[in-house]
Amino acid sequence: MMQPSIDSFENLLGMARTEPQPCRLLTVLVRAETAYRRRANGAEAMVDEGCLVPVMVRDWPIDATLSLATIVDGADQADTHWQFIMTAVMPGQHGQAPSSAACEPHLERMAKALMIGEGLEEFVFFSRAGQPVQIYKAVGDVIA
Repeated sequence: MMQPSIDSFENLLGMARTEPQPCRLLTVLVRAETAYRRRANGAEAMVDEGCLVPVMVRDWPIDATLSLATIVDGADQADTHWQFIMTAVMPGQHGQAPSSAACEPHLERMAKALMIGEGLEEFVFFSRAGQPVQIYKAVGDVIA
């Protein structure tokens, strides 16, 4: 069976709203820091390479009012130096959305996955504008 395609942040929210159980959106704000290669004559910025750093984690109830603008506004109040949103949807049980406390270990796992660069394929990344972004792990000089 073919997986549905997520072509925008609003599309992700729309899909989550159709889930049979109420859900929460797990988000990690991500800052991209430029990586530099040391050369004999100084440091040189590496093109399209760098380190991803978690800036803030937060969960959001997925309801009719949640939008990318709401998340960006809330995020920018805490820190404006972020470029991406790492996301996951956590479904509820028995007609109840998960609590923020229940989301906390999953948010911590997301931030840790980002820091170590492992398991990132489990999450969907978006730009500040809500467009999907591909994140690749660099292994030596090979992109994995």
